[in-house]
Amino acid sequence: MKALILSLASSIALLTSTSYSLASEQSLTDKVIEPAYGLWSIAATAKKSHFRAVDNQLGATLLIFGGYGPFFIEANRFGYNFYRDGTYFSSLIGNFRSHSSLSKDDIKSSHALRAYELEERKGSLEAGIQVGRRFDSGWVGRIAVLQDISSTHKGQEAEITAYRRDTFKPFSSLNNIRLLTTMGLQVQSQALNEYYYGVDNHELDTANSNTQQNAYQSDSGWSAELELIATYDFSWQPGGSKDWAAYGGLRHYHFSDAVSDSPIVESGLVQQYFIGLGRYF
Repeated sequence: MKALILSLASSIALLTSTSYSLASEQSLTDKVIEPAYGLWSIAATAKKSHFRAVDNQLGATLLIFGGYGPFFIEANRFGYNFYRDGTYFSSLIGNFRSHSSLSKDDIKSSHALRAYELEERKGSLEAGIQVGRRFDSGWVGRIAVLQDISSTHKGQEAEITAYRRDTFKPFSSLNNIRLLTTMGLQVQSQALNEYYYGVDNHELDTANSNTQQNAYQSDSGWSAELELIATYDFSWQPGGSKDWAAYGGLRHYHFSDAVSDSPIVESGLVQQYFIGLGRYF
């Protein structure tokens, strides 16, 4: 009898301990997830490079259109609003620059670039400040200045952008589709363009006399940006909360002659496309 009582007591203690452990883990999970807001998603991406004869690049990435706690996240940009009054706002921002990068695999995939002895052009981390204003027409304007803080290109970029969100319903049987439209104009410093698009003498393959190669020193320049993202909110259950979303979009950059005149560049146009699926928090 005493053995039975001890066995029952041990079982109860084990169940209590397991329940407490599960509750603690659930509580910790809730605390980790709670600060997240906006759309967190996984996206399939495709990029058509502006470098000569580089293969199209396919991949998958985490894309966030929201934030975590006091920080906002907009795809490759993140930041902290230190002033906001409903009309005007000011932010400290960071930016991952990848659309100008050229990897070792990209160079190997291009018969045109293999004629050189090119070093890779790495992506960079930039930081700066932006100020903006919301207009009654629905447009939001922003001005930002960014400085490379990763010691990659060691240059700067200034930009002015405007974006707006519109909603339309193409079919009565479907939910609304939201369209984000962004237009921008950037100015890049000579140091930035020289790192990504300049060709130094030591990168010329002097042993290969069958191809025409030219050194190139890039100057400061500018680029125009267009981004369109269409988002469709839905629920997996009929009549349920629409806390999931599917989206598709594009982002194009068109660079000036300071970039397109480089002998390692095919054209001044960078094309990026993506589709994704995510959940709202």
